[in-house]
Amino acid sequence: MIDRKRIKRPEESSEVNVTPLLDIVFIMLIFFIVTATFVYEDGFQPNLPEPTPENDVSNPPPTLLLYVQADGFVRVDDVRLIDPKSVKPVADEFLASKPDGLIQITAAPDSKSGVAVTVLDQARQAATQGQPVIIAKAAE
Repeated sequence: MIDRKRIKRPEESSEVNVTPLLDIVFIMLIFFIVTATFVYEDGFQPNLPEPTPENDVSNPPPTLLLYVQADGFVRVDDVRLIDPKSVKPVADEFLASKPDGLIQITAAPDSKSGVAVTVLDQARQAATQGQPVIIAKAAE
């Protein structure tokens, strides 16, 4: 008798051919991309301001100019010099006569920062109704 263990049989291939499977998947992918409907959603409509006519000239609001000098004094509207601690009464007087006015503070590049902070605090104390206090950089 022939020993069955000695007989070699050709081994069958156990691999699965996935090429047809990939073909079907790609065909389905193309089908779904082509037949898909995309929802068009409108974005929000911003409320843009109306353009102003070019011939309509708007007047800037009245401005109190305070310039902190290097020597520690404050120049008011390029006219008079005051002490930094007397800015509040000057600003109060200005805002009482022009409630829609604003205060602009500029400091010399070589002025002391403590003086500029004092002027800023005094101006903010005077602007109690929400009037803007603007800090501008001095021209060098």
